[in-house]
Amino acid sequence: MKKIISILAIMTSIGFISVAQATEHCPKLHEINETGSGVFSADGENGKWSGVLQGIIGEKNPVQSFKMSIAIQESESTPLKFQYCTYNINTNKTLDMRFTPKNEKEFTIKTEGNGWTKESGNFGLIYNVCENTSPENCIFKISQ
Repeated sequence: MKKIISILAIMTSIGFISVAQATEHCPKLHEINETGSGVFSADGENGKWSGVLQGIIGEKNPVQSFKMSIAIQESESTPLKFQYCTYNINTNKTLDMRFTPKNEKEFTIKTEGNGWTKESGNFGLIYNVCENTSPENCIFKISQ
């Protein structure tokens, strides 16, 4: 009985570690689907992406291009909080896609790769921005 409990405990912690340190990137254009009028979704490696267009919505709103991704820190020593990936839509609108992990718990991130740059923001915030690249270059590792 102790062996079974030990094995289950190990398997559970392995599963937790894989979600706790999952790597994601903004969805590629062809991965984003309009599931309803102005409602968009995409599958992530370890969760779901979703976004809703604001305002008057036309019939079909294809995603045209990737604009940017942003994550915010209060200071250099605080965790980095992912905000969204922004895409241009054919109606001269933008769509913000937000990520929700499979376990739906809050998370912080660590940016990876050279797609991200730090910028000073309002109220002393630090913006980590990924732009002028393809969405799959906006890589981040989830920490929970």
